[in-house]
Parts: sequence; structure tokens; C-alpha cells
Amino acid sequence: MAPKSRIIPIFIPFAGCPVRCVYCDQHRITRIENPVTPELVRDLAEAGIRRAQAGAQVAFYGGSFTMLPVSTQDQLLESLTDFMADGRISGVRISTRPEDFTEAVGRRLRVHGVDTVEFGIQSVDRDVLAASRRGITFFEMEQSVQAAKASGFAVGLQQMIGLPEDDREKSTRTAEWIAEYADFVRIYPTVVFENTELYDRYRSGNYRPLSLKEAIDRTVELLEYYEAHRIPVIRVGLPSMARDAYVIGPYHDQFRGFCESLRRVRKIEASHRRLRAVSASPEEISRIVGPYGCGKKRLEKRFGPIVFRPVPHQVQIETESWEETCI
Repeated sequence: MAPKSRIIPIFIPFAGCPVRCVYCDQHRITRIENPVTPELVRDLAEAGIRRAQAGAQVAFYGGSFTMLPVSTQDQLLESLTDFMADGRISGVRISTRPEDFTEAVGRRLRVHGVDTVEFGIQSVDRDVLAASRRGITFFEMEQSVQAAKASGFAVGLQQMIGLPEDDREKSTRTAEWIAEYADFVRIYPTVVFENTELYDRYRSGNYRPLSLKEAIDRTVELLEYYEAHRIPVIRVGLPSMARDAYVIGPYHDQFRGFCESLRRVRKIEASHRRLRAVSASPEEISRIVGPYGCGKKRLEKRFGPIVFRPVPHQVQIETESWEETCI
């Protein structure tokens, strides 16, 4: 499992990427335009340590770290050496494309304190990879992920839903492959940014993004699958951004909240004909009720008024039906 330490994020948009996928506009997502230097990395680490205290993990996001020139990789990582030597930083996480990652690459990264590698898998389907212009084959991805696992890294894998040529079955097959290797997972729905090839396809009618409902339904299935295989999903949905940052697509700043509520509501609906009360921890009650009360409204539309009882330290959801009350 990936380390649970606090994260100090450092974004390197597009850095090292040999291609530009049809959907990608990292500058819009991260709102960062300037290149990252060793001096900036040290400054960001210092600021992050002041916020998170000692033991945080520095994470390079947004680019393809291992596809930067080796000298650049070494300079960025060496800027963190002093922080790791005195324990202020516990380790380094990198995000990169899943190609050309070998055990030799892994050994070099380990010398610099890298302990976690995240790969943007997105899909394992050949047609989806081609239509998204990923510039990579399934064989290359599998070779790289296997090399990272063999090198002893915690491996995170990222999946996207709603890419060109993607469908529910292909998303499921991707999840099945990811579950063989991942220590943790991120799930991102595809949205359309203006300065991308996907935008041109959308404008010409050659691409239709998932609706918010479709994306939530599909993500709920993936969350259930990963939970059944005991793989933590550490991120669901895109980072927070303004409405004018994207054109169209299933973005919502409460995306995961909708998914987690629907998961629980469906299980409750499947086990009851009549429902009177739901008891659970305050955190779990909040997840059931959902953003804007979506889960509560759905349950009460079907069952009528329901009592929600927050019970501190309660592990499982307990429900009470009208039939139980009448016995």
C-alpha cells in the first residue's frame, strides 16, 4: 500500500511528455505555467514542511518525470537530499508515463529517495489508447508496471473513464488489469478543455462526453470493484477548478461525494422494502446523505421520512425497517 504520509505536491505540467494526448491541458488543471527548478522545489518543500511538519512526502505531479533528461531528474531530486537526511521529508513520489521504466531506472530513483511511482494507465484497450493518441501500447505499459513492482516501489495506477472509444466493458477490463498490480488507484472522468484535440472533436460532433450521471454510475461500479479487491482509491474526480476552466463534461467538485452516497444508498435499497431508520457513525451518515442531501432525498422519495441516527464509533451501517419495528 502507498505510504499514508502527508503530501507536498509539486506540479510539472507537460514536463517530459513526448506526446500530447487528445484530452490533456495540464496548464488549465494546475494553473501553473512556469518551469520547475531545483530552487523552486526547495522553496516548495520548505513551505510544505511548515504546513505539514516533518515526515511529509514530496510528490511530483502533472508531467512524466522519468522522461525528463536524467540530469534534470537528478537535479530536482538532489534538491531534496538535505530534507530527507534530517527526516523532514519521508520520501518522494513521482508521476510518469508507463513506458521505458526499467529496473535500472528504478535503482537510480531509489538512490534519490523515491519510494512511490504513479503511472497514468488511463485504459488498457487498444482502440481507446489509439483514439486518445496516448502514443503507447499495452505491452509497454505492462512491462513498465512490472519493472516498478519488481523494484519494490509502491505503485499507483490512474484510470480515466469516458475517453474516446471507451465504454463500460472496457473500463471494467482496465480495472481488472489495474487490480493485478496497483497498491492504490485514482479515477478521473474525462472532461473537455478548450485547447485540446478533444475539444475540436466535440465541436465537430465526433466526441460526446459522459453525462454527470453516467460518470457517477460507472465510477460507482469501479469503486465497488476496487474495494472488493482491497485496493484503496485515493482520488475520484478532477482537482477543484473554476467552471470556465473547462468546456463540458462530468466535472463536479463533489464528484466523489455523489459516488460514495450512491454506493451506500443502492445497498440500502436492495435490502429493504420499507425503511424507518439508519444508524451509523457521523462520517458514514454524512456519506449516505450525500452532497446537497442527494442520498437522503433518494431514500425518502422511495421510503418516506427516515430517521438518521449518528452513533459515534459505530463501524457498520445498521438499518431498521417498519417490519422490524412491528415485531
